[in-house]
Amino acid sequence: MKTNKLAISTLAMMISLSVCAQTSFDAAKLYEEELNGTARYVAMGGAMSALGSDPSVISHNPAGIGTYHQSDINFSLGFFGTSVSTDPLATSANQLFANGRTYYSHNDKSDFNVSFDNFAAVFSGSESGDIYFNFGIAYRKLQNMDRKLDYVDSFLDADGYEVWREFRDNQRNKVHSWDFNLSCNLSDMVYFGWTFGILSTDTWSEGYFYDYYDAGKHPDFPDGLDYTAADRMNQSEGSGWNMAFGTIIRPIPALRLGAAIKTPTYYRQRLEYADYLYAFEGTQFTDENGNVEKFTNYVDYKYSSPWTLNLSAGLTIGKTAFGAEYEKHFTQRSSLSIGNTVMNHQGAVDYKDYSTIKFGVEQNISNLSIRAGYNLTGSMFKDDAVPCMADSEFNAGKPGDMGRTDFQIDRLGKSQNCTLGIGYCSAPDRDGTQFYIDMAYVHGVRNSVVNLNEYIEDIDVNYKYKTDKLLLTVGWNF
Repeated sequence: MKTNKLAISTLAMMISLSVCAQTSFDAAKLYEEELNGTARYVAMGGAMSALGSDPSVISHNPAGIGTYHQSDINFSLGFFGTSVSTDPLATSANQLFANGRTYYSHNDKSDFNVSFDNFAAVFSGSESGDIYFNFGIAYRKLQNMDRKLDYVDSFLDADGYEVWREFRDNQRNKVHSWDFNLSCNLSDMVYFGWTFGILSTDTWSEGYFYDYYDAGKHPDFPDGLDYTAADRMNQSEGSGWNMAFGTIIRPIPALRLGAAIKTPTYYRQRLEYADYLYAFEGTQFTDENGNVEKFTNYVDYKYSSPWTLNLSAGLTIGKTAFGAEYEKHFTQRSSLSIGNTVMNHQGAVDYKDYSTIKFGVEQNISNLSIRAGYNLTGSMFKDDAVPCMADSEFNAGKPGDMGRTDFQIDRLGKSQNCTLGIGYCSAPDRDGTQFYIDMAYVHGVRNSVVNLNEYIEDIDVNYKYKTDKLLLTVGWNF
């Protein structure tokens, strides 16, 4: 048989599935933000907070809406596909070996998808002398993840017999944001802005885990044996709100310097579970009607995301514009709570502060604009972060350490985006009523360190979640 540690840990996992809990790893799904917005914003890597005049800066530096001298309405469609693979690449035909085990993964690609990613309207023209007052509203998909991940490995048990195991997880995360902005322009030298955001979330995942002896690999089980098999489904829905305050100063006409601060997003969420235990140590868990053992529960919780500081700069030389941006996310100030009880073993225990850097350039040639950008985000998780269920309060007041244990640890790592874009504007001088259309292409890579959560010698496997996306924005200035 396998090691006692494996059997005990697996049993503990199955018993604990019926207990409600919420971890830092679940909460991180809400805070992760993709590079999304208008095609112009995306093509410049998101480095537009100081340059402004694009509705996608509305929650990064609200003062960027104050740079508008005209009203603007636009909407965006996204066309994308995704793929997931290990790094280094490990497939069934090219298996790798680490820590006494052979492992590989199937490489999954999604179908072609279409999404409505962005809508925005900015209304300008409330003028008093050299002061402009603008109002903006924008809808944006902060996250639109659709990922399939699997892992297969084999290793020798305590008696030297080979064990196979497999894990699979399908995950879909969607976070939507509606932002409302008030901003002003003081003589084209100083800009101020305030944004109030309302967010809605919908995250869902399902997966399975099983391990077994293959046929002929164990003398007691010549035909093979499904040792343990379980399915898991989680779904979370909720809402949140935040605010952002920003300013831009223009010491000389060619240079803009911006600074903004964004409050935490205060979420209220409900997480629901449905877990099925099919077999344990070869014993099937079914009733007289053949139904499997099922555990269900839910938990209502509150989560506050990090404070964020945004510093930006924009430079225009002739018909060329450069943007640079730095965001600091103070993730160690995040917190989770159930009711009024803060979960002391979540949030800052697992997280570390991290940064995002953005660069972009735009070259205008008559009616055309050519753009390029780069965007890099660090990891919010500490290297040794694991789900912790030790809070008695966290487990609805139940004594001891019993709590939900997921099959895997999934630590979000670095993500980066390389972008290109082109745009057409009907008015070369960009004054007066005009129609514009922009296109952007973005290649994104999101790293994720995955470890199956069993108390035996394990390995971390780095997965790459790749996205190739084409974004189209159509708009009208008036």
